[in-house]
Amino acid sequence: SFSMLADKLNMTPEEAERWIVNLIRNARLDAKLDSKLGHVVMGNNAVSPYQQVIEKTKSLSFRSQMLAMNIEKKLNQSGRSEAPNWATQDSGFY
Repeated sequence: SFSMLADKLNMTPEEAERWIVNLIRNARLDAKLDSKLGHVVMGNNAVSPYQQVIEKTKSLSFRSQMLAMNIEKKLNQSGRSEAPNWATQDSGFY
């Protein structure tokens, strides 16, 4: 309940309720507050393994692109105008 949590966190019940609301919003949880009972009702938003793989892949792809852009930016700042070795190598897969 909110009052128990407020005691543990040394807050008023209203502050504890506000803190829980912010926590739910910031963590993007599927949850509701029952103010009458002072309880948090959590939803069940199970994500399929396939969707988890898709999300992780998107994240890795974005991070890889950002890393490549940062490397390219560093190379350009260091005065090298030619392309890096890995960009000009002949792969031999023609």
